[in-house]
Amino acid sequence: MYQWRKFEFFEEKYAGKCLVPDEVAGKIECCSSGRGKIAVGCEDGTVSLLDRGFKFSYGFQAHTSSVLFIQQLKQRNFLLTVGEDEQISPQLSSVCLKVFDLDKTQPDCIQILRIFTNQFPEAKITSFLVLEEAPPILLIAIGLDNGCIYCIQGDIESERIKRFMLQVEKSQDKTQCGITGMGFRVDGKAFHLFAVTPTSVSLFNLQTQPAGRQTLDHIGSNVNSVAMNDRLELIIGRPEAIYFYEVDGRGPCWAFEGEKKFLGWFRGYLLCVIADQRSGSNTFNIYDLKNRLIAHSIVTKEVSHMLCEWGSILLIMNDKSALCIGEKDMESKLDMLFKKNLYTVAINLVQSQQADAAATAEVLRKYGDHLYMKQDFDEAMSQYIHTIGHLEPSYVIQKFLDAQRIYNLTNYLEKLHEKGLASKDHTTLLLNCCTKLKDGEIKFEEDRRMIDKYQGRNIDNEKRNPGFKNKCKNLSTKQISVVEMKRNLEQNSKNQDQFFKQVKNSKDGFSVIAEYFGKGIISKNSKKELGGSLNSNGNSAGGF
Repeated sequence: MYQWRKFEFFEEKYAGKCLVPDEVAGKIECCSSGRGKIAVGCEDGTVSLLDRGFKFSYGFQAHTSSVLFIQQLKQRNFLLTVGEDEQISPQLSSVCLKVFDLDKTQPDCIQILRIFTNQFPEAKITSFLVLEEAPPILLIAIGLDNGCIYCIQGDIESERIKRFMLQVEKSQDKTQCGITGMGFRVDGKAFHLFAVTPTSVSLFNLQTQPAGRQTLDHIGSNVNSVAMNDRLELIIGRPEAIYFYEVDGRGPCWAFEGEKKFLGWFRGYLLCVIADQRSGSNTFNIYDLKNRLIAHSIVTKEVSHMLCEWGSILLIMNDKSALCIGEKDMESKLDMLFKKNLYTVAINLVQSQQADAAATAEVLRKYGDHLYMKQDFDEAMSQYIHTIGHLEPSYVIQKFLDAQRIYNLTNYLEKLHEKGLASKDHTTLLLNCCTKLKDGEIKFEEDRRMIDKYQGRNIDNEKRNPGFKNKCKNLSTKQISVVEMKRNLEQNSKNQDQFFKQVKNSKDGFSVIAEYFGKGIISKNSKKELGGSLNSNGNSAGGF
């Protein structure tokens, strides 16, 4: 992927001075983002809440021993923790799940659930995932090193719950069957759970009882290198590449080399912490897969946690330093591309990020200007045509009048008429352009015959060809007015053959028209109709 273009579409915030506050004294075991705060669980059993910029808000003792997993809810201000407490008896496990209400002045533990029971034997917890269904219903999936997933579903607060188990792998070697990652996929009524082990990728259909399982792949991945994107696809990182999975199996892959220590997804970007075994360094890359570019790349220390909050990407290091990385605004990104004349990249960027039509038109205008300066008039006009409805037509018309590119100008004016955005002056100018073109007379004759038939001058033809009238009706009002003006010009000429012959053969048809005005050969009405497009020298006037 060294061939991908690299840009700095993101920047570090807080001038590199982000640190986990001193109040967080223990080793950080787990983190969770949500509701404008970062929740940090430590090996000493404490939980700390951090505000924007990693400022300490408050902390409390959640467990007597280590906090293993933590999850903030978004629909309610609750915090779920999995940790170790004092063992009450040999028959009861010390590991439990707690629910804290953070709306209280002091966080209140409103529920404690024992995860392991006689029916659900104890094992090492390797992953933890919470899905918020319609409040107050939750679905908690607890992945274990023995290849099982314990699920708790229902109202946890009132303990109206049901428990069930999903079997993913069976093996005596726990290094091969432990659950290393999970992902919920809820798409309408479809309800699935992805499960990853080092040797497989599975999908459970949670709508059926018992849940149906299918194997999507016989190669899995290690811990932390699993994520879900906004298209409900599972993303898995392996040393040779990053793979995407849908409900019907493996999809596309991207050959990014290196050990994938963390994967994430942020506003359509793929986030990846990659370890280089040769140098021992870690690189954090932000990939824009749609436009095939690296939007940010930075060498980092050893990363312990990656999450997103405050509209930024947060990396917490083993030494408790931190990085807060935010996306630059669209204007800054486009300026960067314009300076390098990367207009096609800029167009793809605004379109992929669903910028408004006016912003897209502005990029197209700049690209058109760039092509115009290079005298690539045909391609420049193709860009300008896409700006119709947002860019003032006079901007384009003046450029192509100055360049004497009548063919391109005619094309633009025709598009203006097709979109119903042409003024009377635009119609007059189109007439002059058509007259100047060598094939203007042929086009005029074809259009005139069509208008004549539409107006009933050739009823026999219409009877022989019933579809002709509909074809004529498809002509816009502006097109009809152009043809009518052409016919009036011809009818009002005392010597029409000589007039059109002179116009066609003249290097400057505009001067011929001006000459006929002066001699009175063209009527006052026709002169009035065309007056807006000619100046006293017989040249096209500006101001369109």
